[in-house]
Amino acid sequence: MTDIFDSDLAKQFDRLQTIPAVRTALAQVKDRLPDFIEIQKELALIEAPSRYEEKKARRYAELLTEYGLEDVTVDEHFNVCGRIRGTRSTGKAVLLEGHLDTVFSFGDVRGVRVDEEGRIHCPGICDDTRALAANLSVLAALKAAGIRPVHDIIIAGTVCEEGLGGMDGMRWLLESLTAGTDILASVSIDGPSQGDFYANATGMVDWEVEMRGPGGHAWLKHGTPSAVQAACRAAALAADIELPENPLTTFTVSLIEGGQAIHGIAERAVFSVNARSNSQEALEKLSEQFLEACREGARLENARWGKDGVVTMTARKILDIPAGSQPDDARIIQAAKLATKALGIEPNFRRGGCTNANMAIARRIPAVTLGRGGTESGTHTLAEWFDPAGVWVCEQKSILLLLALAGIEGELVPLGETL
Repeated sequence: MTDIFDSDLAKQFDRLQTIPAVRTALAQVKDRLPDFIEIQKELALIEAPSRYEEKKARRYAELLTEYGLEDVTVDEHFNVCGRIRGTRSTGKAVLLEGHLDTVFSFGDVRGVRVDEEGRIHCPGICDDTRALAANLSVLAALKAAGIRPVHDIIIAGTVCEEGLGGMDGMRWLLESLTAGTDILASVSIDGPSQGDFYANATGMVDWEVEMRGPGGHAWLKHGTPSAVQAACRAAALAADIELPENPLTTFTVSLIEGGQAIHGIAERAVFSVNARSNSQEALEKLSEQFLEACREGARLENARWGKDGVVTMTARKILDIPAGSQPDDARIIQAAKLATKALGIEPNFRRGGCTNANMAIARRIPAVTLGRGGTESGTHTLAEWFDPAGVWVCEQKSILLLLALAGIEGELVPLGETL
């Protein structure tokens, strides 16, 4: 299927590539790649599990300031952000961000190793430390080329993207920024590949369910309802929930534990589930069905022994990431494709995806997540490695996309308001 682009967007990207300062910036991110790879290594060695990002945040703030970002702040959550001030004080901005946290525990990162093929080995070297270095390189290139955007460009490092961090950092950042700034678009850097990008939001909900009962000796108290058996009944009922294929929706009972002794009737059992969908409506319906299955599991266990209400059930939502979508022909999606095509790469719009773009899309801010570029393997494992060959294309896409939306004083009218 051939892509069709709005004529003003197509012309914008054609024009961008003819502007000498833009060409200078595009060349700089390639020429200075070795400098920013060294910064990437440095940042990867600063361990930053979700909710423990302060040290990395403060170092990143120093680097952003050093390379010319204005008004750099570290907030109470340790989100870092600052601005390239627009020339016209419009109160509008385009956001570029990557996340500070990694999935690893303290002590997992023990050094950086470069192998004979030039691959860099270190947990977290890709996800998402590569984005932090790339966005810093974009800043340096725009400043060195003397480019003055019409609207502000905000560059940020966010906390709590991974795991049960639940993308809280991006949510906090947008709450803060939108109080005084009209965010025209959000561009996140995350995920592998040069051509892949995400522009729709797969929502995710994690539940933790607890069953409780009196317990007792397996022989002497036989006939007492069991918390473990109630949990098993609930989990089995939940596993049988019919899931829609369109919108794609998934569900799994992922963890379960309980009981106190092999010869005892369980007093307590806990299980966790993960539910995902490309539709917020489908996700909410699934949550309702799941909770009903849990209530029924407890009821059935009590009914089996004729003892109503003995085992009780409580459920706690431990993660809640909203789902959302943008039309396939949304102008932000067109712009992401055009920025990619301008560099000779075929764009691949990946359906779904759970990234910081979810939080922007939930606020109806046009948003895309672009890949980090290069080649990587072992992401989220201790064997993670990154090959920087050709990776500067990531920065070049960001430069083109940001400037197409924020405009260039005296050279290019901003299109961010038209998304």
